[in-house]
Amino acid sequence: MEPLDVQRVKVLVDYYGLSMQDADDAWLPAMFPEGFTAGDFGTEHPGRIDVTTAAHTQTIGFTAQVWEQEPPPLEGVWDKTAVARIECRSGVVRLWSMGGPGLEDIRLPSASTMWSVRIYCTGREDAARAGRYGVPDGIEHYVTQFWPAGGAG
Repeated sequence: MEPLDVQRVKVLVDYYGLSMQDADDAWLPAMFPEGFTAGDFGTEHPGRIDVTTAAHTQTIGFTAQVWEQEPPPLEGVWDKTAVARIECRSGVVRLWSMGGPGLEDIRLPSASTMWSVRIYCTGREDAARAGRYGVPDGIEHYVTQFWPAGGAG
């Protein structure tokens, strides 16, 4: 079984905050960063998933795998993992930091509006350490697996 699509982007994050949010934000009751709680990893809100990063300000690597059904979990050693769901009516997930939206989006097939997401992260300790002396670039890396969720959200 192979993913339908794999997308790789770099995202500048600040204030320890990252969010995956529906690009069609007109229906959202609260946009990121409203309701963000630092320390949480994979927190669901309507139309978005919030993640706390390890360094205050940094550029992270972000890989999104899009699957047509639930994929096998990724093997390996991960610093943090989470499973969440996101309603994405537009079929486009926008990556947000506290400073605003990122420059690249994650595109999902329009077959489903509710998506299950596994979130994996590596490099947190090294990014936190490097963040004390500068702005880490690509040390902390995220891999997400998106697949259509069963049932209504």
